[in-house]
Amino acid sequence: MKINAKLRKTLNTLSRIIIVAMACWFIYRQVFASGDYALFKQQFGDNLRSTDFLLLLGIAFLLMPLNWVIEAAKWKMLISYIEYVSLSDALKSVFTGITFSLFTPNRIGDFLGRIFTLKRANRVKSSLLTIAGSISQLLVTLVAGLIALLFFLPKYTELSETWLIYLYLGLIIISLFLGTLMIMMFLRAPIITRKLYKMVKPKWRRINLYIIVIERIRRRTLINVLLMSMLRYLIFSGQFYLLLRAFGLHIPYFQALILISMTYFVMAAIPTIALADLGIRGSVSIYFIGLFFGGSIVSSTEILSASTLIWTINLAIPALLGIFFIHRLSFIKKTEPNDL
Repeated sequence: MKINAKLRKTLNTLSRIIIVAMACWFIYRQVFASGDYALFKQQFGDNLRSTDFLLLLGIAFLLMPLNWVIEAAKWKMLISYIEYVSLSDALKSVFTGITFSLFTPNRIGDFLGRIFTLKRANRVKSSLLTIAGSISQLLVTLVAGLIALLFFLPKYTELSETWLIYLYLGLIIISLFLGTLMIMMFLRAPIITRKLYKMVKPKWRRINLYIIVIERIRRRTLINVLLMSMLRYLIFSGQFYLLLRAFGLHIPYFQALILISMTYFVMAAIPTIALADLGIRGSVSIYFIGLFFGGSIVSSTEILSASTLIWTINLAIPALLGIFFIHRLSFIKKTEPNDL
């Protein structure tokens, strides 16, 4: 069905207004109506006089743009297979996606917000390339979580029985196997992809055209994307560590990395929307990181404050920035390109 230019413009404008209104409302509810946030504001105010707090907070803030520039570069690298996007425009699209993601389950609006800023690319094919970038980040989170689990269990659980030790050794083997398999699948290792494509192609021929899009990504590009995802992971887990230290929780970096990785590992498996994400992230963080401090009430308050602040830095602030680029969204285009 063809839509005339005036109606198309009206629908696009209305959609943008709805997204901005919902994003502002969600952030307002989280900042001003949340009891957890009220507790955080008190903690934040109490620490503002500390020079160490301000220094660590400043470093965490400075890492935020680096985090998202890397994500923008990663997306630019993938989407360049079907449409050229400058790094500046890619960053604007990433911020727009974050704004769009606030009210969608597991932040799936993130990749939708990005592809709706593209001018010419086929949206289904651009979705596949965008999802490939998200999968790389999820893959790093899962592999880091599996590795962290191997250090977590001996430290925080009892492995006194012989059968538990054998079970733990079996878990090491399974974790290494799963981690290697996931990485090989993402990098399209020939030993994996030949058999996979043999199973897929004869049965689902309509998917063939879109598998070709993924096949065109060079392995070197996939390796670079995976390396950038690893760098991003180190950045936002490092931010979390800095904020834990800022709120007075002195924990060795390696121990913190294990517990933070377990937090992200579990978070990756919990379906949420960004509004609920803060509360769930806080609860999961308190459980895992609190183990190092014996689950004391004092540490729970500090962990919750650090978790709230990293949510604010890495999600709420970029979402507010994304509002300024919402005008780039175009849900209804004149035509939908079919070529690559």
